[in-house]
Amino acid sequence: MNRIAELRKEKHLNQVGLALKLNVSQKMISSYESGIHQPSIDTLIKMSEIFNTSVDYIIGNSNIKTPAEKFIKDALTSSEIELLDIFKDLDKQKQQKAIGILFALKNY
Repeated sequence: MNRIAELRKEKHLNQVGLALKLNVSQKMISSYESGIHQPSIDTLIKMSEIFNTSVDYIIGNSNIKTPAEKFIKDALTSSEIELLDIFKDLDKQKQQKAIGILFALKNY
């Protein structure tokens, strides 16, 4: 789970600091990061709170860092949700084109 290391470094935490926040050993953090052990659901939930991201992002099931709760709190409209769903189905090149089109429309 190399995302744990990535997120830990973004928060300027070393393995000991994260271990203290999660009430586990530094060795356990190292084993999570190297893929030797998998964190429990409770530990993943704590990590998501510490890193302000979704559990899905931490485990590599999603590339969207922002927790779903933030989207809900920000009250996305049905049109915004539809736009995001369509955008997610596009390949990277088409996503970049879509962003360019949206910027052009914004300034039109």
